[in-house]
Amino acid sequence: MENLTIHPLPLFSGNARFGMPKMTYLANFGKDLTTCCYVWFIEGAEKKVLVDAGGTAETAVTLRGRPKKEVTQLQSLEEGLAKLKLRPRDIDLIILTHLHWDHVELAHQFANAKFVVQKDELDFACNPHHSAVEFYDKELFQGLDFEVITGDTQITKGIKVLLTPGHAAGGQSVAVETEEGIAVITGFCCIQGNFASSEGINKEGSVILPGIHLNTMQAYDSMLKVKKAADIIIPLHEPSYINVDTIP
Repeated sequence: MENLTIHPLPLFSGNARFGMPKMTYLANFGKDLTTCCYVWFIEGAEKKVLVDAGGTAETAVTLRGRPKKEVTQLQSLEEGLAKLKLRPRDIDLIILTHLHWDHVELAHQFANAKFVVQKDELDFACNPHHSAVEFYDKELFQGLDFEVITGDTQITKGIKVLLTPGHAAGGQSVAVETEEGIAVITGFCCIQGNFASSEGINKEGSVILPGIHLNTMQAYDSMLKVKKAADIIIPLHEPSYINVDTIP
């Protein structure tokens, strides 16, 4: 077991449209929610590895139609990396959980990085179904140096990806070996509340589907796959990591 550490780097936060049900499908109506967009640096690996390439509040407002008052830029990508004495050009490898705009918008700032993506996700993102077209922008990922993989794959010592589709066609979660066990950064947009069932909702599996999904059955099975693999679950948009320096 490797002794790796994960650093959440929050970039922007926003009030979730429609509140909690945006993340917890058909659950928690009437409850407000703030989510956060992160990139995640994995310290101690053989290479300098980042999970996701991030997005900006400006894009959420100008191109995605979010009211300006709903989103807040917390820091720039450069500011977040600088806290770890890193620059975008220092990153060797970026694992893209999926290719929604807020996970890949800043990818071209990483001049020396190779980008790990699932084949199913890249294929879908290049020709998305109309129901999901708003989440994808080919200009954000065209020309990247991709390492295209299929299924569960060992990336480097102590880091493995798990194919977890449903939210996206080829979402992948990132399993990281830490001193406290396997920490999994989910490959689907969710919060901690997705892994704590409400009374009468998915009680047996103790999960609540993500509010945005392509396939409910795949999404449900992917959540159970993460629960089985993880000692620590790190939901991709969980706001409580905004002031957390390291996991674990």
